[in-house]
Amino acid sequence: MVSGSPQIRKNAFLRTCDPRVKFILALGYAILVALTYNFKFLALASVFSIICLFLSGLPLGYYLKRLGLVNIFLLIVLITLPFTTPGKEVFKICFLTASKEGLKLALLIFLKSNLIILTTTALLSTSSIFELAHALHHLYLPSKLVQLLFFTFRYLHVIDKEFTRLKEAAALRCFVPRTNLFTYRTTAYLVGSLIVRSYDRSQRVYEAMLCRGFSGTFPVYHHFCLRKKDLLFGVFSATYLATILIFC
Repeated sequence: MVSGSPQIRKNAFLRTCDPRVKFILALGYAILVALTYNFKFLALASVFSIICLFLSGLPLGYYLKRLGLVNIFLLIVLITLPFTTPGKEVFKICFLTASKEGLKLALLIFLKSNLIILTTTALLSTSSIFELAHALHHLYLPSKLVQLLFFTFRYLHVIDKEFTRLKEAAALRCFVPRTNLFTYRTTAYLVGSLIVRSYDRSQRVYEAMLCRGFSGTFPVYHHFCLRKKDLLFGVFSATYLATILIFC
């Protein structure tokens, strides 16, 4: 299970599904949804998202939390797009005019973003980071790129904890953030110290790996086996998405 995700039901279908199949479906789904401008296609694609949600075994609150974080950033887009996109006037607030095209575009972006996040979360959060990295190797992504993604994910929380300690140390010295030059300079020192400490830690991790015989690749003792249910799920999902793409 990916770090930070809740406990998944052991018998959940997507928990036991081959990560390679899930990766391909997540990528294909994201591309199709991102490129479409058809609301009918999005409505039918949402059926696939809901199915993945139930098959994942993840609680609803897990999805709502992540969708909430995404929609905080989307809120700015939803507010500004209707008033900045030229087109047929729908309503007016003071000197600001909302256009039909702007409202349609804002709704389109909102639906696309939520569907992609929902589906990729359902498909990928049901596998551990080790399984996902292993799957990327099987899908013939460059080894160095896979290792870079793996180590970035693996040590993000370590860097976050380090930055938290630096902020706490500054707070113990009575540092109170304000909009002045001293605050900006202190923040720059904190970021610079974090970069130096991150570099030092990366050197120690690399040396520790060399001491354990690391030669550029990770030995894997358990390889994936593509089962009948994985093939059926992949073929059914791909057929459904291709069908709605053709007829919408």
